[in-house]
Amino acid sequence: MAELVKKLKLPKPDGFLYFVEDDCSVWKHKGGHKELISEGSNERERGYLYFIDVNGDLARRINPQERDVETKELFKPGTQTVK
Repeated sequence: MAELVKKLKLPKPDGFLYFVEDDCSVWKHKGGHKELISEGSNERERGYLYFIDVNGDLARRINPQERDVETKELFKPGTQTVK
């Protein structure tokens, strides 16, 4: 289940892509041109995947592909413990 980070109410994408920067700012990209949609308010937390959900809001969930920096092994889902 995803956790709501910020309500944006963005419309459904029509030929463009939304993406989230490291400072949680949201940008709209189409054909080499990008436009700022929402200013970033906080830093991303390590171990989470940030995305625009079906309601057009900024959300996050635990990243199942997060790896340990030193050993490069996958963490157990929902933990910071190596499998």
